[in-house]
Amino acid sequence: MLAVIWKDLMLEARGRETIASLFVLGLLVLVLFNFAVDIDASNVASIAPGILWIAIVFSATLALGRAFAIERENGCMTGLLLAPLDRGSLYLAKLIVNVLVLLIFEALLLPFFVLLFGLGISAALPHLLLVLLAGTIGLGAVGTLFALAALGTRARELMLPLLILPLQIPLLIAAVRASDMVLKGASVLALGAWGNLLVGFDVLFVTAGWLVFEYMTVD
Repeated sequence: MLAVIWKDLMLEARGRETIASLFVLGLLVLVLFNFAVDIDASNVASIAPGILWIAIVFSATLALGRAFAIERENGCMTGLLLAPLDRGSLYLAKLIVNVLVLLIFEALLLPFFVLLFGLGISAALPHLLLVLLAGTIGLGAVGTLFALAALGTRARELMLPLLILPLQIPLLIAAVRASDMVLKGASVLALGAWGNLLVGFDVLFVTAGWLVFEYMTVD
């Protein structure tokens, strides 16, 4: 499992095209919404979280689509599946890599988000980071689970968003509402049902992915 994680991280570190592409796409979404939506000091805390998560979701779909594409492009998929590794562990390894890549992308994007929308988030930053972490794990859990299924289709770039976006709707609603609350001064302990939904979604799909991933893999 650690070998798979290390291999994928080294490939990302050497190529860097994934994180660069995510950053450019996410930044373009932020810039477009910054000019397209009438935002001022009275509504920025309510509107900005939704825009941030739109940028993250669109960019994450691009990253998640590459979860197994590298192995398929290099003819390594069969070897990976035949490795002496439980396929649930393979799912967890790919999930960890995807979450780390997305967190690096979000760390690069967040300063520009703050700058473009004029937010003062120093006090709320620790709580916002926890919300981002919980939301990213959920995005990664769903995307990693269905990335291999989409890989077997002819139009995988189109199929993956169609498979994962409907499932991610509850997570995105909870993430936007939780981000809105922490930017307005709430702590993560005061998120109530939205925080519970974030954590519950993560636990559900990480567990489900670990259990059913074996049945979604094909040689």
